[in-house]
Amino acid sequence: MNFKMKKKILFLGRFAPPMHGAAKMNELYFEALKKDKNFEIEKIKLNKYNSLKEIGKFNLQKFKGYLKTISELKNKLRIFNPDIVYVEMAPRGLAFLKDSLFVKICKRKGKKIFIHFHAKGAKYSTKNFLIRNYYKKIFKNTKIILLSKILFEDVKNVLGFEQVWILPNGIKNELTDKEFKEIILKRKKKEKINLLFLSNMIESKGPLDVLKICNELNKKSFNFECNFVGNFQDEEFRKKFERKLKELHLEKRCKYLGPRYGNEKKKILGKTDFLLFPTKYPEETFGLVIIESFMYGIPVFSYNNASIPEIISKEFLGFVSKKNDWKELENEIEKRFNEKINHAKIRNEFKNKFEFKKSEKKLKGILSG
Repeated sequence: MNFKMKKKILFLGRFAPPMHGAAKMNELYFEALKKDKNFEIEKIKLNKYNSLKEIGKFNLQKFKGYLKTISELKNKLRIFNPDIVYVEMAPRGLAFLKDSLFVKICKRKGKKIFIHFHAKGAKYSTKNFLIRNYYKKIFKNTKIILLSKILFEDVKNVLGFEQVWILPNGIKNELTDKEFKEIILKRKKKEKINLLFLSNMIESKGPLDVLKICNELNKKSFNFECNFVGNFQDEEFRKKFERKLKELHLEKRCKYLGPRYGNEKKKILGKTDFLLFPTKYPEETFGLVIIESFMYGIPVFSYNNASIPEIISKEFLGFVSKKNDWKELENEIEKRFNEKINHAKIRNEFKNKFEFKKSEKKLKGILSG
């Protein structure tokens, strides 16, 4: 009798808390591989902090956590002895240098390595000849997973396309067709248009541009309200946002609701008509909030950043400002206020392209090859 040996995978990645796009995808992928009888999997949580405010900051506690991670990795390689090491890696800066040591340790043990990027920035870091050569050394004899073909532009200076797998993000369909029909019926009965900004409250993600859009709509007496949902990363930007809100006299139109999860977030998405996501975030790659909105049949208005034009690829899905111009977004939203939105068609796009089972199947295929 032939017994098929399970493939052993060691999963290195950032996991919640804090919650962000990469952490969410890592959790989904880890749980999917854990449930599959063809794999045996263990994980190491690379981030030793629990708050968004700590991202990118150095302190003694984080350094001790880093040393602990190195020790944990060496033990896992010796005791668990994986066939594959899957690394969710930072693409630039000190975080890349830290993650690169994990790759080097795994290479010394002769492990097959898959590096998954959920952010971008290598293009700018590798302008320097010495740094570019270091990247090439780290990437040699590894496989790289990118979220979109568009993102190859970010790493083409340091690796060949033959090393690359393309794996778009996907999320679980948390909404039944019956629930969706009920949501559509309620939306039709509303008199007021509901706008939503859903992301971490970081300036480059675009919440101030959303306030500018709301200000224009308010001047033109459109009947709307806008909710902001997400965590502030720092106190200074919180104050800046609150000052802008008061300066534009939008307190009655715009509400900051804080972070929302589970059923609370479902309720907010259920009553939303348009998602505003004018992100200029330097490390933006895919925007999970976009496909989350598609699940609810919500069109998305965003900027030409990373793979976003590839996701919002058709007019019925929303609009992408090629000039990263909030005024252009506002004009487009204004046009759509009186148009009939085909919510079912948007949801079908999600089900056909972005449901998690498709991403899960492709990842398993990549790791099995």
